[in-house]
Amino acid sequence: MRRIQVKTPGTCGEFIQGWFEDNPCLVSCPINRYSTITIEEGPGNDDVLKPKTRKMVEEVFRSYGISAIEKDNIHISMETEIPVEKGMASSTADISGVAAGLSEYFGLGLIPEEIGVLCTSIEPSDNLMFPELNLFNHINGNVLKEFNGSVQSDLLIIDFHGGIDTLTFNETQDDYSKKDLETFSEIVGQFEKGVKENSLKEVGEACTKSAFLNQGRLKKTYLEILTKMSQDFGGLGTIIGHSGTVIGIMYEKKHFKEIEFMKMLKRQIPASAYANIYYNRLIPGGIKITHENY
Repeated sequence: MRRIQVKTPGTCGEFIQGWFEDNPCLVSCPINRYSTITIEEGPGNDDVLKPKTRKMVEEVFRSYGISAIEKDNIHISMETEIPVEKGMASSTADISGVAAGLSEYFGLGLIPEEIGVLCTSIEPSDNLMFPELNLFNHINGNVLKEFNGSVQSDLLIIDFHGGIDTLTFNETQDDYSKKDLETFSEIVGQFEKGVKENSLKEVGEACTKSAFLNQGRLKKTYLEILTKMSQDFGGLGTIIGHSGTVIGIMYEKKHFKEIEFMKMLKRQIPASAYANIYYNRLIPGGIKITHENY
């Protein structure tokens, strides 16, 4: 009997997000926090899957002509380390993982670009299915620009209370002014330069600028405080969930005064304002698949 296991990373929101050349777009920020999907031979359980996951199963079967009878012969189970409705791509990780798993199980040979389009047919999606970073239209799945690289560093994530419905948020994000569009174009250029030159400083600055540009759309009360603290204690910049509640501090351990930062955080931000603090790594994206016969 066959078993396919799929690990898909979540994100700390997006490195950058805005509008570029008449397209809504983002660059997801993959971290080492995962959704794990297992697909194996067994009694079908389509009826107990999460609604968006079930939609993805239906979309893959419909798009690639898989007989509906096969749904009765595969069992899908899901586990996740990714908090929901925080802007950490919990939903995209689930549905892209299912798409990749079904592709492997049925020999469809889907590539990341195809998985991205499938995901955006269900909801606005992150581009965490790509091994290397790109500028991605999260509404229709088009890749607008390739960055041909990834960003790796440490990340401290503050998970603030509250939750955001991504679908609702993205329905209202077409109001960028001419100045906003010019600013975001500059942010894209700086981010691209940072990835190309492997400069965490440039990447961090671009991310911080994108976070502040987003304040007019979804204000984060503690963004200014945390950005100042990042600068004071050796951090590289702030990365946010543009449609979520998380704020991440990008840093390198050898330069970051973590103890002093945490002491100041406790002075500046009440513990009642956030649910958790996570320590993670920025990693390359991409979906990892393993096989097992039993």
